[in-house]
Amino acid sequence: MIRSELTNLRAVERSDAGSLHFWFNDPELMRFWGAPDSTISHAEIQRRIEEWIHEEGLLGRPACLIAETLDRELIGVVILSHYEPMTSATELSMMVGEVERWGEGFGGDILTAIVETGFAQWRLHRISLRVEAFNERAIRVYERCGFRRDGTLRDASYFDGEFRDQYIYSLLSTDRTMDHEAIQT
Repeated sequence: MIRSELTNLRAVERSDAGSLHFWFNDPELMRFWGAPDSTISHAEIQRRIEEWIHEEGLLGRPACLIAETLDRELIGVVILSHYEPMTSATELSMMVGEVERWGEGFGGDILTAIVETGFAQWRLHRISLRVEAFNERAIRVYERCGFRRDGTLRDASYFDGEFRDQYIYSLLSTDRTMDHEAIQT
């Protein structure tokens, strides 16, 4: 378990299927993931959980983590995918699934915990992510945590009758070292 100031992050379990199914079928949440019309069956969620558990065994670290408040209320999910062993890189997707908890600092807390664990314990070099260009709240969190925008995927999403851009962000383990050194001088 990864403990942080506001949350605990733990590996996904089969019993999390209900919460994941709810979150991945909520049009408002999925809008911010660029897939508002997504409909995912309970069976598909269960299949993905099995895949994440299998991948955890191969990697020696979770591929999917559930975020809980310190009181054990499930509030979100973090998925680490597209792991590249040669470059020690992974892509991160995260969601605070409880909309009424947005703005309480959980997103930044979860992201900081994953970044620190990813670089210090899992020896990752690069963590990247994609974000819908209109998702200003998430962009502020990512930038506050040190992520830098690498580029734009033009018209990468389609919903509400129009194409929409996505941004690609990344953070390198060396960025954290440079930021720390800049603060010290």
